[in-house]
Amino acid sequence: MKKLNLLLGILIGLTILSCSSDDNSGTDDQTPEETTKLLKKISFSGNGNYSLTFFYNPDDKLDRIESAGTGDDFIKQFFYDNGVLDRAEFQDLNGVSDGSIEQYIYNNGQLIQREDYFNNTTLDETFEYSFSNELISNIKYFGFNETAFSEQYIFEYDSDNNVISRKTDYVNNSISDEELTFTYDDKKSPFLNFEPNIVLIDDFFSFKNNPTSEILTDLSNSNVIYQRNYTLTYDSDDYAISRTDGTETVTYEYYE
Repeated sequence: MKKLNLLLGILIGLTILSCSSDDNSGTDDQTPEETTKLLKKISFSGNGNYSLTFFYNPDDKLDRIESAGTGDDFIKQFFYDNGVLDRAEFQDLNGVSDGSIEQYIYNNGQLIQREDYFNNTTLDETFEYSFSNELISNIKYFGFNETAFSEQYIFEYDSDNNVISRKTDYVNNSISDEELTFTYDDKKSPFLNFEPNIVLIDDFFSFKNNPTSEILTDLSNSNVIYQRNYTLTYDSDDYAISRTDGTETVTYEYYE
């Protein structure tokens, strides 16, 4: 896994996804009078202090992400071809590539695959995407040197296109399948206006509202592996500005 995926997965867990590269992620519901905000920074405290800062190009698409306080800080730089996401490269804080690349692959304009490389040319992981009504329905994961997928993720949505269930199906029957379920508030996600939201596919599952709880269940015996309940605060425009589960607190800042 690349550095950003590991950092987000460890620090904030799996939270949100909406997954068409052209999807407006719920912004069609906004009226012109409503305030549109772009996420500037996420800060984490409780399990150490970390932050991610987001920078955008002139058309408000993500240009790069910079980490601070992780002990192995990095830049994730995004590249576009005629406005379409082409690849992301991991760099040190001087902008020098470390050879880790995420390459996005399309068929007739539809994203179908991401290939992750190390040492610039060595294929490490592959993710195959399937869509239904412009939402991710299934992701198949191929690990290093795997010619068949070893696990797949199956998504279900509510009427607001928030993911309410993500099932993990392991091909290896000795590993128990799992299901991650969510409940949501009716306020604005920090990622509501984030594009292209596909770049957060490994860690986030909805871009409209904010999770208020998540439960991970072992499907072989229905045992709850963990349950997290979140308390959120909001600004005057109903965007989330903090979230805590009692152990870790995440704060959100926006560009003015």
